[in-house]
Amino acid sequence: MKHMDSLTEVGRTVATLRKEQGMTQKALAQACGLGQSTVARFETGGVAEFGTRKLMRMLEVLGYGLACVPVKQSFTLDEALAARNTAT
Repeated sequence: MKHMDSLTEVGRTVATLRKEQGMTQKALAQACGLGQSTVARFETGGVAEFGTRKLMRMLEVLGYGLACVPVKQSFTLDEALAARNTAT
């Protein structure tokens, strides 16, 4: 399972899944009730926001769903100092 932490990464993943199924952007858009340009912008990171219903419908059409997985929760003082030192 790939961890995605940006909308751009989610869009790229949707593009990969779509291509693996031999589906065009137009076909995915039609199946989801969206415009082809909306799918294109989403897949290429050209959107600042994307509705949850749209995303869930796209994933459903592609045969996928969302999963919530834990991510590293703690950020220690040592990690903060190390991040600051590497940024300077």
